[in-house]
Amino acid sequence: MDVLVLTGEPLPLPGQVTTGAGLRAWGLMRGLRCAGLDAKVATRRLAMPDVEEEPARAHHALLWEPATIAEQVERWRPGCIVAQHWGLLRDVPPLTQPLAIDLAGPHLLERRLWGAENWAEHLEEKLAALRRADFVVCSGERQRLYFLNHVALAGFPVTSELLPVIPFSVSPALPEQSHAVDQFVYGGMFLPWQDPRLAIDTLLDVMECGQRGHLHFWGGPHPRLDVSRGRFEALLARLAGSPHVSVHGLTACDAYVDAIGRCGVALDVMARNPERELAFATRTVLYLWAGLPVIHGDGDELAPLIAEWEAGWVVDASDRNAIERAIREALDQPEEVARRGIQAQALVRARLTWDKTIEPLAVWCRSPRRRDGKLEISLAFESKDREITRLTHELREVRSELDTLRGKLSWQIADRLLSLRWLWAGVVWLALLPACLLLGLLIAIAEWLPGDRDAREFPSPPRRSPER
Repeated sequence: MDVLVLTGEPLPLPGQVTTGAGLRAWGLMRGLRCAGLDAKVATRRLAMPDVEEEPARAHHALLWEPATIAEQVERWRPGCIVAQHWGLLRDVPPLTQPLAIDLAGPHLLERRLWGAENWAEHLEEKLAALRRADFVVCSGERQRLYFLNHVALAGFPVTSELLPVIPFSVSPALPEQSHAVDQFVYGGMFLPWQDPRLAIDTLLDVMECGQRGHLHFWGGPHPRLDVSRGRFEALLARLAGSPHVSVHGLTACDAYVDAIGRCGVALDVMARNPERELAFATRTVLYLWAGLPVIHGDGDELAPLIAEWEAGWVVDASDRNAIERAIREALDQPEEVARRGIQAQALVRARLTWDKTIEPLAVWCRSPRRRDGKLEISLAFESKDREITRLTHELREVRSELDTLRGKLSWQIADRLLSLRWLWAGVVWLALLPACLLLGLLIAIAEWLPGDRDAREFPSPPRRSPER
């Protein structure tokens, strides 16, 4: 085996639900195979508990366990490893093979948006993972700018060749088109940084008002980690109550691709936020690959491509009127839907198939090598980490001794007396008042003693020097 692509997400095997990250790992593996490399993709067994090893192997897929991953990699003997996600490496010990990391999305930002705490710890986890890497890729030009500072902090030399872009890509075998143009599609899992409510409400209003059109809704919580926190319950209730909607829930990837290929237009508008601006959306590329023109928000990197190729309608994601105009045009002009659907596949064929996008990673995988200076950087950070650990241990010991001291009676008495210092200040002031009065009286008496007063009032004449 030349390359092992590692992921923790479910893969798009026949009959299996997948995720965007799972599709990304799959696309990297397929692209590397197109480039002539013997590549396989391995996912955690926990992500696909009902999949057996032998059927998975038929699709160049393997299953791994955190407890035995080192032994499994030793048995598989890949020439290099591609980790699809830096967060994956907390479950993977250091291995002997050169390592590439795919940064296919602003995961640190996603963690922040789903409410993760201990922000500094998450950042250090990311930097520690990147320090292990010998090569790094990402999925968009905007993401490259976002990731450059993280990669630099991990010790990579910042050059123009650093962090090449491999966009999310699909098979060069595009499906045939057979669309019902009045059938709309929305697909995807519920995530806190993705809010399609305005666009979906607008579509429902238009369909219900004109009594035409139908929405096929594929969606639901993430199969492994639901972080949507119930934000879409009201939306689901409205969808379930509309005669113009079919709610399908999460569906196996192959069945989903077949189903959307029979629809006409994809609704792909979400409220704008920093994560959406950085995203290179999996679902959008799948829509285009299936020949669906997309009604798409204007905030991400794909929007200019969609507009340039006329592969859909690019709208202001916050403008209800603009969204409504695009929906009405799609319903009123089936020939325009068909034309833009052809353009959607033309865009994918030219720019987004894995045989065309994989080359930067394939070049490295053909001759993988360890990053220059990686060992020195790792040792420097290990030394710093050891020093921090030592200081943390000393601080813990001092705090323990202080807690022991605080438990003693003498400390408790002193602490209680200290807490009453405002009362003691009054007592001391009252105690000193008589002494101050007495001192003042003594000074006054001394000032008016007779001897001293006469001396002041009748000073002695100066002495004359004796005559010579």
